[in-house]
Amino acid sequence: MNMSELKRLIISIEIKALEKTIVDGEGKSHFVDLIRGRIDHLRREADWIHPFDKELPVSRPAMTNLVIRDAAIDDVDMIRDVYRRSSLTNETDHDLIAANPEWLVWDEALLPFAHVAVVDGRIVGFATARPVDDFLELEDLFTDPDWMRQGVASALIADIAQRGVRIEVSANLAKAFYESAGFVVIGVADSPGGPLLRMHREVSKP
Repeated sequence: MNMSELKRLIISIEIKALEKTIVDGEGKSHFVDLIRGRIDHLRREADWIHPFDKELPVSRPAMTNLVIRDAAIDDVDMIRDVYRRSSLTNETDHDLIAANPEWLVWDEALLPFAHVAVVDGRIVGFATARPVDDFLELEDLFTDPDWMRQGVASALIADIAQRGVRIEVSANLAKAFYESAGFVVIGVADSPGGPLLRMHREVSKP
């Protein structure tokens, strides 16, 4: 899937979610007109997407500029943008996401546990690791599609590992990545999208 196709898919899913809001009766009175106006805007935006976006070069500053820090409330919009666009790069989940558009909205309740990877003021990835008993549950690990395979996710894992606590995660498609980062499979867990591998990485305390 090229960038123009990805943009159109994102717009299509947002339109379906807005149309469902109207049908379900959640958009009432003057809000219905606002929602319909938003839908019209999105359709016009889709018409203007350049069919050759995949040919346009992406400028990436050097990774030496990468900074990892605690997430702040002002980061939520950028985190949600990375979360949504990164989620849509997984083509095997498109049907599930289309049926559950709310899955594309990142849960702000995880903000206290989130760290962001920043390059020149731009959030290029983020991770959330929530304390559970004697380990950290890796809830999220997402990279901006423009920055994938540039070492962002590995840097975020290394940042979490510095806390000196075992890390656990449920994952399937990213199994090879997590294994390369020192994780091993320990079992299987259920999820709304189907069974997921449970993996962990033991981290020795200094």
